Amino acid sequence: MAISADLNKGPQRLHVPVGVHALRASPGPAHLYSLPPVWYRPAEICSFRDTTKTAPSTPLTAKHGSFLKEDLEGQNRVESLPRDEVTEEPHGTITRQKYTLQWWKKTWSDAIRVGRWPRVFYCALGFVFVAGWVGVMLGLVDTEVKYEQKNGKGTAHRRHTEFSNSSGNNGALSGLIMLKGSLVNFNVEKRALTVSWSGLYLYDEEKEPVELADQSNPNSTWYTYGIEIYRDISSTPYLATYIWYEDNKTYNEWSYQIDNVTAKPIGVIGEHPWDSFETDITFTQRRPKNAWLQPSLGYPLDQWQGQIVFLANNRWASNLFNKTGGAIMDVAGVQLADSTLNWRFTYEYEDRCNPADIQIDWNTEDIDTLPQNCHLVVDFVGKRPPLLIFCAIAAVAVNWTCAIFIFILTCEAIIMRRSYMLKGTDILSMCFTALFALPTIRSLLPGAPAYGAIIDLVGILPCTLIVALCAVCVSVAKLKKRHTMTQKVE
Repeated sequence: MAISADLNKGPQRLHVPVGVHALRASPGPAHLYSLPPVWYRPAEICSFRDTTKTAPSTPLTAKHGSFLKEDLEGQNRVESLPRDEVTEEPHGTITRQKYTLQWWKKTWSDAIRVGRWPRVFYCALGFVFVAGWVGVMLGLVDTEVKYEQKNGKGTAHRRHTEFSNSSGNNGALSGLIMLKGSLVNFNVEKRALTVSWSGLYLYDEEKEPVELADQSNPNSTWYTYGIEIYRDISSTPYLATYIWYEDNKTYNEWSYQIDNVTAKPIGVIGEHPWDSFETDITFTQRRPKNAWLQPSLGYPLDQWQGQIVFLANNRWASNLFNKTGGAIMDVAGVQLADSTLNWRFTYEYEDRCNPADIQIDWNTEDIDTLPQNCHLVVDFVGKRPPLLIFCAIAAVAVNWTCAIFIFILTCEAIIMRRSYMLKGTDILSMCFTALFALPTIRSLLPGAPAYGAIIDLVGILPCTLIVALCAVCVSVAKLKKRHTMTQKVE
């Protein structure tokens, strides 16, 4: 029996019942085609030519959605594809349209058989991942370098005439005293920042400050008895009376005295280049009523703030005035150097001895025209560096990704009843491995506080609970499956 159709009559439908063998083509004219002896479902076969009237042509085309496909036994089988995914080629060749889903699958399968381009693909993918990670790290490290450079560019400005008691032993210069702080350590438990301070001297505002008391540098100055440094106190103006030793005459001039004469200085600078002192600055929460920014609890988004107040007293002038802490000097600026691990500290300072809104006249007779307080206020802000924030967020993402995929595998194996996934110990061992691996990732986070931060409640604890429940469910399912198999054997 030969199957043929006339193109002039349009598409015709031919049903091949299931369970009926198709006929083989008998040796004869080339215009007769038949199907191999395999089992078929009903299919739409269109556009057969009646070869008894015309020349041999394409007997079976995919124009209307059917084509011949080789089955696993090497036979041909009638199948259907969407009309937009197959085309009719000369001599009966059937091809898929490019860039469709079926085309991509077949192309990738062909490439895997060869093996070259898939290997190039995954090698390139690994290289892109490593290069991307290194690029992100270098970019974040570059921001750290810029942050340190910005902290080291602090300077001072002379708003008014020379401040009282500021002259040193280098009479050729009349500059400004500054402080340089080196970040030593930040203790999270004590919430204290340790800073080592030394002196700087700015003789020209257009240039960089130099080391204070460096007698080998002509642009620096030094003080015979040094400069006493007080912290967290202020000073008030008064009219100082003294006798000048060169002419034994009595003089009066405005000066400032500390408001707590019982306070002790925390250090002395200005005598030697190596003079320095250390301070511990207490930090508190920067933005109240915000749990995400609360110190330690809001890791890695927590923000801290601290403040310190400095006073500088000229010991030689204070002895001349016969006043304890009675020759307060103007500390005009601050610089910061170095950095602390896993922290980024920025600062702002305000010189209350030379406020911008007051024009100081040291020849005035009215004390109310002078600033009523003279001290230097330095405000610090502590944050986590972007590098640390990136690592913490990446760790949380990895934790949730592992937990979600293990949860999906468990549901597929148990709820969807894919029993083959329960064979062996693969899924069970994966659950128990992840159960101990996820908390380990948390311990690798840089600068992580004690357990109990928000990141633990959001990204660590729930993931561990999910994996633990999955491990229990898989264990129960395997025990139940083994019990069922035992009953069947009995």
